[in-house]
Amino acid sequence: MSPNLSSRPDRILSWPFFGAGIANLGVNGQPVEESMPSCGPDEILVRVDALGLCASDAKMVRMGNDYPLFFEQDFAANPGRLGHEAALTVIEVGERWHDSFRPGQRLGIQPNVYNDGQRTIFGVNIPGAMTQYLTLDERVLAGDSGSYVFPVDGDLSYADIALLEPWACVDVTYAPVRRLQPKAGGLMWIKGETETPSDLTMSMPLASQKIVLSDVGETLSAWVQSQPVETIVRPGADASALRAEFPQGFDDIILLHPSSAGAVSDALSALSPGGLLNLVTPQPLTEPVPTDVGRLHYDCLGIVGCPGSDIAQAYGYARNRSDLRPGGVALIVGAGGTLGRMHIQRALEMANGPRAIIATNRGRERLQALQHDFGSLAEQSGCELLALSPEMEPQRLATEVARLTAGRGCDDVIIVAPNTQAIVSSLDFLAADGLLNIFAGMPAGTLVPLPLGRVATHAAQFTGTSGSTVADQIEVLHKVQKGTLSPARSVAAIGGMCALAQAMQAVLDHQFPGKIIIYPQLVNLPLVSLKELNMRLPDVAAGLSPEGFWTPEAERILLRDYV
Repeated sequence: MSPNLSSRPDRILSWPFFGAGIANLGVNGQPVEESMPSCGPDEILVRVDALGLCASDAKMVRMGNDYPLFFEQDFAANPGRLGHEAALTVIEVGERWHDSFRPGQRLGIQPNVYNDGQRTIFGVNIPGAMTQYLTLDERVLAGDSGSYVFPVDGDLSYADIALLEPWACVDVTYAPVRRLQPKAGGLMWIKGETETPSDLTMSMPLASQKIVLSDVGETLSAWVQSQPVETIVRPGADASALRAEFPQGFDDIILLHPSSAGAVSDALSALSPGGLLNLVTPQPLTEPVPTDVGRLHYDCLGIVGCPGSDIAQAYGYARNRSDLRPGGVALIVGAGGTLGRMHIQRALEMANGPRAIIATNRGRERLQALQHDFGSLAEQSGCELLALSPEMEPQRLATEVARLTAGRGCDDVIIVAPNTQAIVSSLDFLAADGLLNIFAGMPAGTLVPLPLGRVATHAAQFTGTSGSTVADQIEVLHKVQKGTLSPARSVAAIGGMCALAQAMQAVLDHQFPGKIIIYPQLVNLPLVSLKELNMRLPDVAAGLSPEGFWTPEAERILLRDYV
């Protein structure tokens, strides 16, 4: 399936990024010509075979230096290069990497790169894949987690490989990535109230390094102080006082019978990134908790709970699920865009997926596309698929949820639209023991009232995740190789190197309800939607699936005929 490139070109095309605005991508709306990069002894030279355009790319183009992960780069003086969803082929291997890579090897890449604990991102801070060829150095090849590229064997299309990263971001949101046990060697705060019962126990040893105790009762306090941990007693302390004393935040907080939603909200604010709150109360809170949904998503905060009396019952997988409930009813809010469609497809391709999916979106055209594109897959999986617009049909959502759930509410609600009102509105349709997955990221500090008391009383789940890892991409790769997941089903349009700016504008304008794949080795291929393919590239269209989806065969014909 490799393009026929018998010799390495001396000159290549790239799209430099000069700052905010589509006019600052490339020069005069075109890529620039550059010398072929040379491969140093500590590098590998790779060819970019396919590039997926992401909504994050569009956000970077729109925001420029205001995009937080750019860390105030001066793009006018030192242009960057975007593009992080890529399929790569090794062309040359520097001396250091002769035992690790070989020419002709196909690679996927994980953009979230860490070196000495510092996050740098391929396609953000590290020059990305909006080019025909590039070199990768030890930042990517020997980071904190080892190599951030990985081999891809088999007959996957380049589009499939490029889409492993966004698919991993979708797939991992249903994986048990939240920490569900107290952190070994961490900092814990156990906070009670004046009315906290004295008979609370904990049937597990404490592995924390240091524990702060505030008003927990004599019996529990004595037990904690008998554990091999450093104990600090701070009677009457609240979250604001302890944040001043422990500015790094707490890895774990255990709240015992909190008297108010404000106390829970304050405790959440005192968690460090990746922190875990254990909410222990037999009575539901009388009001929702103002929750920073930005931190829930980006900092991967965990919230567990139990009614008591054994605090340890809150922890572990038995009480905390992360995936869709088998045979349940799922509501996907903002389902008409690329990522929403991925969530639908994943649910329909699950071995034990939901029995019904309600997909909402504002525009009728995209709802019709959902029914058209996923109707046969839903029928094959035995799942009822409904696509509706709450704005156009304000009563229908409530009617359908009541019909499908006998009034108990949806087992799972997935928020793909980055909109606080979407979260608030969806809570009316969430079952008491349901899972709310806030997939769409919102800025830190965005407070939304959530009924977190249900975590303790009904084992409800409130979660969100951001990004993925190499391991997550490899897990998706295994699913693709087994035939249980089809990433390229997400492709809505294709284009060549010179069409990249037009394609990026299409992402900014939400023109297509799926992914755009750029083939950098195809210089003059225009931007073409798959719906237009039969008219514009009929020989390529002949390789599409019977339902009209992108396939390895269509890609093979494209590369054969249009290099």
